[in-house]
Amino acid sequence: MWRAWVFVLTVAACGDNRHVPPADAPSAPAFRHPVALPDTELAAAALNVLDGACSTCHGLTQARLRYWGQLSDTALATCLTDLAVSAPDSARAMIDCTRATPADPATDFQTRKLGIFATAVQLPWFVYAFDTAYGGDARAQLTAFHDLAGMPRGATSLTQDEFDVVAEWFIRGLPALAQTLGGDPPPSSCTPSISSAVASHTTAMSTQGWRALDRATQLAMHGCGSATDPRDCLTSYPLAVDQPFGVGWDVAGRGRIRVLRDEIYVTSFWTRSSADGRFVAHGVASVPGSYVIDLQRDATIPIAADYDPAFFPDNSGFVFQGGPANTCALSVLTANPSAISMTEPGCRAITQIGLYQHAGAMLAGGDHITLDALFVSDDGGKLPTLSDPLASFTSAAYSAFTPLVFDGSTFVPRAKVSVVTPFEGDTTMSPSTQLTIARLAGPGDVQLGYVLREIMATPDGSTYAITAPEIARYCMTGGKPEFSYDERWVAFHRYVTASDAVELGFQGPGDPAFAPYLSAGAANIYVMDLSTGVAQRVTTMHPGQYALFPHFRADGWIYAQVRDANAGHEYTIASDATLVLE
Repeated sequence: MWRAWVFVLTVAACGDNRHVPPADAPSAPAFRHPVALPDTELAAAALNVLDGACSTCHGLTQARLRYWGQLSDTALATCLTDLAVSAPDSARAMIDCTRATPADPATDFQTRKLGIFATAVQLPWFVYAFDTAYGGDARAQLTAFHDLAGMPRGATSLTQDEFDVVAEWFIRGLPALAQTLGGDPPPSSCTPSISSAVASHTTAMSTQGWRALDRATQLAMHGCGSATDPRDCLTSYPLAVDQPFGVGWDVAGRGRIRVLRDEIYVTSFWTRSSADGRFVAHGVASVPGSYVIDLQRDATIPIAADYDPAFFPDNSGFVFQGGPANTCALSVLTANPSAISMTEPGCRAITQIGLYQHAGAMLAGGDHITLDALFVSDDGGKLPTLSDPLASFTSAAYSAFTPLVFDGSTFVPRAKVSVVTPFEGDTTMSPSTQLTIARLAGPGDVQLGYVLREIMATPDGSTYAITAPEIARYCMTGGKPEFSYDERWVAFHRYVTASDAVELGFQGPGDPAFAPYLSAGAANIYVMDLSTGVAQRVTTMHPGQYALFPHFRADGWIYAQVRDANAGHEYTIASDATLVLE
């Protein structure tokens, strides 16, 4: 933690190195007050504030802070352009500029449109701007703005004095960042290794894991009917290659892709699905709240939550953040609701569960567990996305486990347990809770690979003592990986870069036919066998098409979301790739 600094806030016109916001009109509260601290003292004070507010979710690395600085510069140049709030139309234009689609007032507010100024959304200037823009509807709009774009999430908000210090540092251009931040250096290279524990685990899970358990309890898989072989499921859904947008998507010998839904709305962040494959959930950028799709009823169910859906592998319940509660029994969905308020009797607010959580269940009737860790938000494909996300994880990175007891109607939490996992983040947990896999940070927040850990949980009073020894390291890059229910595979997406040209069948990155990928971007899905470390691409997306957020249902089918900038649609897809490869 950064040591506390005592500093004096001086309201004076100190010299900003870059953007100097316009003077505030007398009727508007000050957006910020200039702070007259020397650069080195300012850097230490600002880092002290950010460490207390942001470090539980984000690694405070030099690259991450500079990225936030770029977003902040853009926010001042393009959105926060009338800090005097001179008229209602001007206030409304500034606010709408922070939406996913500024011309569409139904679309979500976005944190990235605000940069570091997202930490001020609860302060008087934003309250005044919303009052000026919306009048009697201001409080409802401000609440939505705070919930969707405000930072930090689920934590104590910054005071005006704290924000003034942070804003001053960013507006000056983050002086003294390198010498003040310090910290242990990340690893500089990746050496692949796979211990014998990996093969032992995957062998055991082939008969003892959640795929075998769900099959033994005759969990009815969506789209299977009387079929006993999962490869014969979902045949009522069209093949992607038979659709104009999906020609060429399949990779020979690596399964076939089916289209479960064609959506005209824009999703937010990841898509996740229930163990039986019936329910598909994701945030939605163009409506308040989110959607759960009931494929069995072909119904779209609005849900009063914002992001991070996750389902337990025994089909007992789900977690969905950003609403009045975040954890519900699956009976809330199987009751065939027209909408979900997250206040149903089966729902409960469990504050210990952090954002970007993953959900698992111990075997042999043990507790349910959620995992959260440091993360880097990944919502690519809405604009051309030409590289994988940063890996902004520090030496203090951790994995936090929250055990839950399901009493038949709701989930009851036990004490949270954290394990230090240096330079690892975007961590996911296997269905049995016995493994985690994380993205590994290297110099400049560039990902080096993935780290696989074995999770050993021993009862300790009312909770668990947990150790997490490393058992494998895979030297490849990509997004957040997801485990299969037999825990043999992980699936992840990877954004197309110049290094992929030859593997995609081109002569090289200079091949004129590859040029559209370098401008429009794309993303493909890969699966990796944990025991061998061999990864295989299972989609071939066209430029402007992003196959994202792959995850498994219990019988081995992979679900994913495709964002298609060419058609202005999204598609929920299913692939039998690992069923073909196993």
